[in-house]
Amino acid sequence: MHLHISEGWTIFCFLLGVITVTILIMTFQGRNFYTQDVVLRRFSIMDLQFPSSPLELENLVKGIFALPADRSQKTLRALKGQLYVDFLFMPAAYGAIFILCMHVASKMSTFGQQLFSILAWAQVFAWICDIIENIFLLINLKPGIRISNGGIAKAYLISVLAKWAIALVALVCALSALFYFWLIGRYSEDSLPYLWIIGGELVLLVVIRLIIARKANVLEKE
Repeated sequence: MHLHISEGWTIFCFLLGVITVTILIMTFQGRNFYTQDVVLRRFSIMDLQFPSSPLELENLVKGIFALPADRSQKTLRALKGQLYVDFLFMPAAYGAIFILCMHVASKMSTFGQQLFSILAWAQVFAWICDIIENIFLLINLKPGIRISNGGIAKAYLISVLAKWAIALVALVCALSALFYFWLIGRYSEDSLPYLWIIGGELVLLVVIRLIIARKANVLEKE
């Protein structure tokens, strides 16, 4: 179902601002992710989302509790904090994709409207999968984790793949369509100021993340 969203670009810019802030917070938290995997090593949230096998996920979590108590607690606080912040990131991210798809749908013929409306509403399912993923991880962040066998681990991996596939397909299709409309001149001049705002938010995100990474590398060398 096609839905017209008044002030869609204003809402999108706000959501992108929320995305920027939450990504920066999660970047700070991610600097404290360590596990004992034979040797001490860093890991990222993507290692939890895309393990090579359920057993790898199980060993990664067990490795956190194998660390010295202070480092283990620091990693757990940072990881749980990132998962909770992700609950703020979710509505912003999926909401932004929803708005993009609906905006594209408004410029399309009947078939295009139906296609991009489906992609937009599919973000609700992706959001649900993301919530399930975070709850699963929060529940299983414990020393006695047992997820290497059974359908629960498979359901978790399927939910992760589903949310990424739905979100990325919708985002790529929407951005491609918007770029096409830009090339052929099918855009409103009233939307141009929002392009500067969006560009500024993205540049700010990249610059601050680079600064965080550089400072982190300096601290590690010291």
